[in-house]
Amino acid sequence: MNKQKKDGNISWTDWTWNPVKGLCPVGCFYCYARAMYKRFKLPPEIRWDGRISILSNKKPSKIFVCSTIEIFHPSVKAEWRNRIFKIIELNPQHTFQILTKMPENIDRPMPDNVWLGISVTNPPTYHRKINNLRAIKAKIKFMSIEPLLSLLQVLDGVGKTKFRSFIDIPGWLDWVIVGRLTGYGKKRDPKKYWIESIVRKCEEANIPIFLKNNLKEIWDEKLIQEFPDANL
Repeated sequence: MNKQKKDGNISWTDWTWNPVKGLCPVGCFYCYARAMYKRFKLPPEIRWDGRISILSNKKPSKIFVCSTIEIFHPSVKAEWRNRIFKIIELNPQHTFQILTKMPENIDRPMPDNVWLGISVTNPPTYHRKINNLRAIKAKIKFMSIEPLLSLLQVLDGVGKTKFRSFIDIPGWLDWVIVGRLTGYGKKRDPKKYWIESIVRKCEEANIPIFLKNNLKEIWDEKLIQEFPDANL
């Protein structure tokens, strides 16, 4: 496991845990893990790393599971997921955070110490993913809008073009994370009013929101960094 710094890029967790190694097959152009594998010429084959385990005597922590690979991709064997969830169940003192781009492949209800989230960046996949997430049993459900690449979709292309936010922030969500794309300059930075729109919707629905540290320059005021209450 890797300890995460409070001022680091994944500041919403305490540890990252990657029991499955290999080049993530989803292939997002902005994936830091893919860049890392290529830069350091790491073995690309997807495999189980049996050396990694959770220490039961660690103090209760938030642990981000499979931060470098899509846990619900078909290339990740079901038996590996079974091992992961067995470890999760044997360590109820920890909170395990799982984030997926493929909620349609989720193959089980989540243990109570799992926070289950979907990753969304653009309009075409948003509604499908949010509906998939709603159908899964999980005590805490969240959405990570990172990187926030777009907020607007065309409503009416006839005459005067109209736009609206594609992100609805349904009231049943328990948490929302927002971040920007890093490592590509500022040309894909989200507009501040995009972030303000999401913050406003979360406030109206009483949903905790976490603005990642990489939004500091854009937000230009104290970052809102809230967490869900898992005891509710």
